[in-house]
Amino acid sequence: MTDERDLGFSALLTGHPSVGPRRLRELLNEGSAEAGWITMGGDPRVDPLPIASALHAAGIEMLVEGGPGYPDRLARYPDPPALLFARGDLTALEPLRVAIVGTRRCTGSGAGFARELGRELTEAGVAVVSGLALGIDGASHRGVLDAGGRPIGVVGSGLDVVYPSRHHDLWQRVGSEGLLLSEAPLGARPAAWRFPARNRIIAGLAELVVVVESHASGGSMHTVRQAADRDIEVMAVPGSVRCPSAAGTNQLIAEGCAPVRDVTDVLVALGLSAASRATVTDTRVSPDPRGKQVLDAFDWEPATLEHLAVRTGLALPDLALTVESLLEAGWIEASGGWFERLST
Repeated sequence: MTDERDLGFSALLTGHPSVGPRRLRELLNEGSAEAGWITMGGDPRVDPLPIASALHAAGIEMLVEGGPGYPDRLARYPDPPALLFARGDLTALEPLRVAIVGTRRCTGSGAGFARELGRELTEAGVAVVSGLALGIDGASHRGVLDAGGRPIGVVGSGLDVVYPSRHHDLWQRVGSEGLLLSEAPLGARPAAWRFPARNRIIAGLAELVVVVESHASGGSMHTVRQAADRDIEVMAVPGSVRCPSAAGTNQLIAEGCAPVRDVTDVLVALGLSAASRATVTDTRVSPDPRGKQVLDAFDWEPATLEHLAVRTGLALPDLALTVESLLEAGWIEASGGWFERLST
């Protein structure tokens, strides 16, 4: 019964508006969770058992720093979370882990690369950590699921508060087929301060961090700083100098981060043999000669029909028909009048 009370009071403390991650550690180091709750002005008459029961009913475990299931790697670094809420398969944390991060406002080719990298790392026996955000994060999780792997998602809200809402189905799959982790208790909304705190967990769980696409500033670069503070290697995917979503990654490479051209670069950085990379067959229908001409004209950059017409010399009616066939076959995708070539 004492354990259940402690579980409930710990959850109450994590939801206290005046208790951030560092203050939580201080309170727990000073005494019990119940004592910390009272110290922070909590109602001493509150019954913590219904809260503990709600966690159990939701299939959520609480991992305590230094206790069973808590990721050893996190405890090595400064400012580890004192408590983690977990839902899913904790054995997902056992393999080597790579964090894949990037911008929400990514290109189609960037999302395609992230998905491909997530899939190929999984096929090589490497676990993938990301933040379940739109864009690069979500694409990397989908790549892991494509390969039948166990994605690790670290989120900035309670495990029962799906954010972003568009990722409801992906969120559920990560929780059921992989592992969801959060510092936030049930019901916690995605407050802005929780995301930088989440980023330190993403970095701390990984042997290395790969940035697929990033603007010059933003959450991905915060994760990079968290990794640098912990001497965790950062790698970056190069992109076009004309692409704003590659400005951050290109700058990282200019500053000395190793480039990632494909999964082999990541496997070598981990000390693994590139031979462990699986061969994936592209099942899309091969384009005809005109389709191949149009694909080559993209040069892996977004383009409009007008751009493609200038590069190929094709008349717009013929070009439009070819673009439509490439869309149907999955070779390109459309967004707001722009088209982008997709990887395998």
